[in-house]
Amino acid sequence: AQAGKGSSASPMSVEIIPQARAADALHREPPHVQPDSPLDAVSGSWAHPYEATGIVRILGGLSAEFPPPGSSEEEFQHFVDSSLALPWAIVVIGVISAFVHPLILHCCHPKWRGRYGGPPWRSFVIVCVVTFACWLITVLLGFRAHRVSFSVASVLLQQAADDIMMVTKLADALNVSCAAVADDLSRLHEACPKSVQDLLDDSVDNIVRQVGGYVAEMHGFEGTLADIPQRISELDAQVAEAGLAVAWFLAIPAVLVMLCCGAIGTTILIVEKANARCAKRCERCELPCLGAFCVAPAMLLVSVVAAAELAVGVLSGGFCLEVDQLALGYARDNFGGNSDPYKLAQYYLAGDGPNPALKHLFKAQGEMYEATQWMRHYGDITATSCPKWGREAETILSFETIQSSMKELGALLAPGRIYPYYEQVFHGMVCGSLPPRLALAAAVQVVLGLACLPVLLCMASCVIEGLIEERSMLHGLHKFELLAQEALSDVEDAARGAMHRLFH
Repeated sequence: AQAGKGSSASPMSVEIIPQARAADALHREPPHVQPDSPLDAVSGSWAHPYEATGIVRILGGLSAEFPPPGSSEEEFQHFVDSSLALPWAIVVIGVISAFVHPLILHCCHPKWRGRYGGPPWRSFVIVCVVTFACWLITVLLGFRAHRVSFSVASVLLQQAADDIMMVTKLADALNVSCAAVADDLSRLHEACPKSVQDLLDDSVDNIVRQVGGYVAEMHGFEGTLADIPQRISELDAQVAEAGLAVAWFLAIPAVLVMLCCGAIGTTILIVEKANARCAKRCERCELPCLGAFCVAPAMLLVSVVAAAELAVGVLSGGFCLEVDQLALGYARDNFGGNSDPYKLAQYYLAGDGPNPALKHLFKAQGEMYEATQWMRHYGDITATSCPKWGREAETILSFETIQSSMKELGALLAPGRIYPYYEQVFHGMVCGSLPPRLALAAAVQVVLGLACLPVLLCMASCVIEGLIEERSMLHGLHKFELLAQEALSDVEDAARGAMHRLFH
């Protein structure tokens, strides 16, 4: 440019790329390149210690202390055994109720009548409403536990795995781009005249070396995150299986109670509306038999399911009392105390220690910043001096694209993006909504299976007795006999047939 303005010196005699300035651009520390997130943390502001709610503390107090990492099988067995005291009590109560209730219904038949001596319809309706309310609460708790708690946790884990996979894909793409940039810069030795190559000296080789250093740092960055997506996917699969199991456990009592209520209602409908012949055929399905072979097994199964749900709530409560410490402890036990995955867990979950992934990324950013500054200062002059090269604009654009992509990588790995996944899954679901919902579901199911269902059967028996007495009074009998009604029905059929023949 100076030569074109009238300088007597020839273009090749102009100092196209001052070596001192080039070396200064290559080796000075970039003052304004700062990491978006701290590389080493001490009590990071993003990490919030878990605070157990009152219900979680109560559930956790029903068990022994959760075994720390490296504990023996005996210690784990002791923890499980201590958590099953109350669930076993529910099972025992369910077994006793399932055996005793049919005997009471058969031997000591309850006598309960309405206000004027008829069937106790009002009491029966009240019991039906309470039973339906408990059944509806069970269904809603099952729906929310599966659709809200476990589904949300699964979605969050999938998003976390997708973010890590996006990070690795971006790193792979950046490595490919940097290899292409290094190849373009290497062509300067062939595209530039000999005099320009002497002026360039080793500047281009230093840039290519820095790009190679960036690629090496990105390989280390990828190695740091290599196992994370697979571990998150495994955890997501376990959460999905647990959610399906809890959904089935919560659905079993609702289905059993619905079937029992349907059988009881059908029996009442037969006694009230069916003719004598149909009633005679359904005699074996009377309420004592229905209680022994339908309601009693349902009571037993409901108590077992409620005990299992309460046991899971107690176990999770014991774990949640020290969830953050236990999560870090098991990460250290699984990955090793000096491993990069454990350092990442300590950095993100506790806000303490170094972040090896961000360190590799920041070092790579520094390498690429120096190379980009060199291209911005000397790219135009190099392109003018080496017209055969023709890659100046593409190389600068590639450098700027790489820098922006690296900022995107930093944003994906920021603590403000990673920590909410852990907080919502463990603090919000595993130790937040799940234990109280399981405890509430177990309590409602105990009331539904061991209180509402037996009382409903007793009230249904009283209603049927009242209907029988009403029908006996209408026929002038002291007892409603199905056999007599069948004989009367046969006589009516014979008379109707005789009248039909006489008409013809």
